[in-house]
Amino acid sequence: MSKTRDNHYVPQWYQHGFLLNNLNQLHYLDLIPVIEKLPNGRVITKDYKKPNPRPKKLCFVERDLYTTFLGDYINDDVERKLFGEIDDTGAEAVKAFISEDMSEWHYNFSDFFSYIDTQKIRTPKGLHWIKKHYPDLSQVDLMIEMQAIRNLHCTIWTESVREIVSAKNSEIKFILSDHPVTIYNYAFPPDCEQCAIPNDPSIALKGTQTIFPLDMDHCLILTNYEYAESPETENPTENRTNARLIRNSITRTDAFIRSRFLSESDVHKMNLIIKQRAYRYIAAPKKDWLYPEKNIQLEWPELRKVLLPPGDKLWQFGGEIIVGYKDGGSYYQDAFGRTVPEHKYLKKPKINKKIGQNDLCGCGCGSGKKYKKCCRDKSESERPSWAELSIRERNITFCNGVTDILGLSKGKTWADVRKELSNEQVKEIHELYGFLWPSDTDIFSLLPKPDKALRAVYSGIIDPRVISDYAIGLTSYFDEIIIQHPFINPCSVKPDFSPVHSPHQFKQQTLKNVLLFFTLMPFIDAGFINFIPDPCSFDSYLHNQMLNMAIERSKNHKLGEKEEELLKKLHREDMQRAMPMVSTAQLCYAMPDLSPEELEQALQYLEKNRLDDPYALLQNDSFYQDGQLLTFQMQPNFEMSLFIAQVSGAFLLTNSPYRWAEIKDSQNKQGNTIVHHWEDLSRFINKLEYRINANPKENFQLRVDGNFGSIRKAFRRMYSAIQNNKDIPNDIFIERLKDEFIVGYETSVKDAIKGRYCFSGKFTCLIPQGGFVHNNVQRMLLTCGSKNHLNSVPMAIFVE
Repeated sequence: MSKTRDNHYVPQWYQHGFLLNNLNQLHYLDLIPVIEKLPNGRVITKDYKKPNPRPKKLCFVERDLYTTFLGDYINDDVERKLFGEIDDTGAEAVKAFISEDMSEWHYNFSDFFSYIDTQKIRTPKGLHWIKKHYPDLSQVDLMIEMQAIRNLHCTIWTESVREIVSAKNSEIKFILSDHPVTIYNYAFPPDCEQCAIPNDPSIALKGTQTIFPLDMDHCLILTNYEYAESPETENPTENRTNARLIRNSITRTDAFIRSRFLSESDVHKMNLIIKQRAYRYIAAPKKDWLYPEKNIQLEWPELRKVLLPPGDKLWQFGGEIIVGYKDGGSYYQDAFGRTVPEHKYLKKPKINKKIGQNDLCGCGCGSGKKYKKCCRDKSESERPSWAELSIRERNITFCNGVTDILGLSKGKTWADVRKELSNEQVKEIHELYGFLWPSDTDIFSLLPKPDKALRAVYSGIIDPRVISDYAIGLTSYFDEIIIQHPFINPCSVKPDFSPVHSPHQFKQQTLKNVLLFFTLMPFIDAGFINFIPDPCSFDSYLHNQMLNMAIERSKNHKLGEKEEELLKKLHREDMQRAMPMVSTAQLCYAMPDLSPEELEQALQYLEKNRLDDPYALLQNDSFYQDGQLLTFQMQPNFEMSLFIAQVSGAFLLTNSPYRWAEIKDSQNKQGNTIVHHWEDLSRFINKLEYRINANPKENFQLRVDGNFGSIRKAFRRMYSAIQNNKDIPNDIFIERLKDEFIVGYETSVKDAIKGRYCFSGKFTCLIPQGGFVHNNVQRMLLTCGSKNHLNSVPMAIFVE
């Protein structure tokens, strides 16, 4: 069988809709300017090559655009199998929406939007856009990623105001481009950074509209509802409400506005937008249609008026959907795909006054820092949201709530809590957590953005017995450490595994989590630790992605002996805590050879250990009913650690050999080689011993008193240099950084408190050229719609 190697990225069946009188030719215009060198040596640039008529089989085609190779073997499965099926269903779907048969719209609705999304990324511009977000994709990897993200925009599009306009009353018809799915936002002209090839403004922005000609007489226009309703007042560069790209949503399949018939002037405006956003080629059955700029003299923002849907037809969109089921259940969804009503209690009022330089940024991002040291010099895209309570503010509210629920604000002691912890208290604690972190939380708007801060994402065992030695002890060395919450969010788990529905099973784990939270709280309040919820609890698609990736990746890694022994030790301790909760009869059954005296001594010993153990419940019936569900958490996992680090501009920090092996595997490779231009600096850092204080109170006071400031400054300077220096650093520069670092290090040794809680630690610092990066994580960033993140993580540190 012959192989198909001439790949039409705009299919011939689609081109056929732009032909006049069944002719088989289009005037095909190359938009790349012609550069000529005159005999006198002068170089001149002409506007364009002259358009030339071509049959459709020679238009919008590129050799081996989708072909993959294995040695001499040529594989055209993507063209024949993938796009063969997509084009078959897409052709039927486009035909259905050109017609006015609503039943055909319904049956072809999903295929229609799936085809449009595929058409957006299958073009050279679309593939260029994919490659821009990944490190050195091979052709095979490019085809894999193209298929993995090809339904990226469907949810936002189906929730938008959908209009099909007609050019039947115009002598001028819609033209065709090499990137038929055209993205327009009036705030971003074609020469701005957001529109630089291969970029398009995000479809999640309020003012972004999508244009897709169905044929030369019909064009689909998709407009975000908020902007369609208030085009003069909505900020076109803000994200629409609930801008999450991939999720489940219900929409009306019959809601399309089809009342507008455009004039020739309006069609020229549409064609001008299509031409300006093309990659290289445009085509039309008549040559004159290819030059709409000759007929339209408007600035880019003025073109938006032709795309606005008629205001009196918006009644078909918006509103709420409530579905009832036979079993008595129900489903709710608002105009923006949210399944719960808006949480107004988490919103902040808009700031109408000027913030003073020394005012706290509480009315802004809620960091608790002075405005001049926080958000003053950051653009809106570079700072966390000002519209909602920050992560820190929610943690403070949670702390106050838990303190009240447990009676600690009324004089109760920790021993009282261990004795009296009730099912109702466990339930209330987790209800409060879910209240502060509802399922539609946009966690990425609340996370810090890449800035000048020295920020680390800690990935390791989230347990109060371990975390003090590492994450807390290292707050002296870094500006901020991001740690993931151990609390289960009841909004994201099934009732069978929910601490709200089965609180008794979560008593022991809740006690441990609360103690960890209280231990970290001074650091959280001061901004030294950013205690974040699990991002997956707000995004089931992200969660499934991450789990599937982790299952595949984990086949290559196993726990080391030392780390396995630590986990067994923690497990044994948890089991020993359960021992005093058993009855005398159960202990006799387990150890039948004990004499009455030995039995009594054993019970007294276990009871004393239980009283001295702050993690143990002082309740004898906790294991009688359904037992206790104890969760072991090494969080975030590798993909999520890398993901959060790129979003927040952080580096990776771990004390887990297992996680460190995964991190080392993600070093960027140039060919098959890992290049370390900063190896001299990293070796210098690695040979030193660092003083780590495992006592939270002592460690917190060190930080508050300003100790270790010099070494934080040295680390910050080094990290900034790594991020900004894309070339090979010269020796003089490296020596200067080493000199600054040793001064900071010697000061930290003097600042350290000597005592029983202080020990020496070793850092293993890795700084590969191109950082740490993984295709799985790049895909997660794309599907989450992240716009402001690092292309890779510059540095990672292993602590032992």
